[in-house]
Amino acid sequence: MDAEAAELKARSLESRHLAYWDGRSPNSLSLALSPPVIQCVELGLEGRLKAGRERAVGQLSLLVSTRSAYRHPVGRRFLEAIEKRTVIAGDLHDRIATAVQEAVMNSLLHGNLHIDAGSRESLESLSELHESIAHELELPGVAGCMIQLDALWSTKMLYVIVRDSGAGYQRDRLPRPAGPHACGARSSGRGLSILIEVCDRVAVIEGGRTIRLGFRL
Repeated sequence: MDAEAAELKARSLESRHLAYWDGRSPNSLSLALSPPVIQCVELGLEGRLKAGRERAVGQLSLLVSTRSAYRHPVGRRFLEAIEKRTVIAGDLHDRIATAVQEAVMNSLLHGNLHIDAGSRESLESLSELHESIAHELELPGVAGCMIQLDALWSTKMLYVIVRDSGAGYQRDRLPRPAGPHACGARSSGRGLSILIEVCDRVAVIEGGRTIRLGFRL
C-alpha cells in the first residue's frame, strides 16, 4: 500500500470513528454516539480534540461544553452508548448511572462554574445557585469550557473518566462530614462520599480536575 492509499484509509477510518454533535438535544447526542463512533465532539470544541490511538480494549470519548452539560443529560446518554457496546448486567447500570451523574455534576458546578459545595445544601442556597449558574453561562469563556467523558472497558472492568477545566482542589483541605449520610455529604468533597459508596474503585487525579470511576463487570 502506497503512502497516498494509506492516508485515504486512515481518513476513512477516522470519519467512521469520529462524530460531531450539534449541542441541540439528547436525541441528537444519542445518534452521534452510535457505533462505530469512538470519539464524539460538540461543534465548536474541535480544536480541543486530542488524537488518540485505538486500544485493545473498548473505548468511547465525549467532549462537550459546560453549557451543554448543564442543559442536557450527557452522562445518561454516554452510559446508554456504552451499553450498546458491552454488557452491563444487574444493578450495575444504576450504580454507574449514579456515579457518572454525580461526577459530571461536580465537574460542572465545582470545576467549570466554580460553585461552592455548600450551595447545594438548602432551598435558599439552591435558588441562589440557579441564579449564579445562569449568570456564569452568559459568559462565553465559561459556557464554552469543556467537560470530557472517557470510557475504557475489558471483559472484567469498566472505567469512566470525567475531566473538567477547573483549577482543581486539595483533597486534604476538604470538609469531612460526620458520616456518609451527613448533611452535605454528597456535595462536600466534590461528591466523593457517594462515589466511594457506589463504585468499586475511585481515583482523584490531576489536582482534582479528573476523577476515574472503576466498576467490575
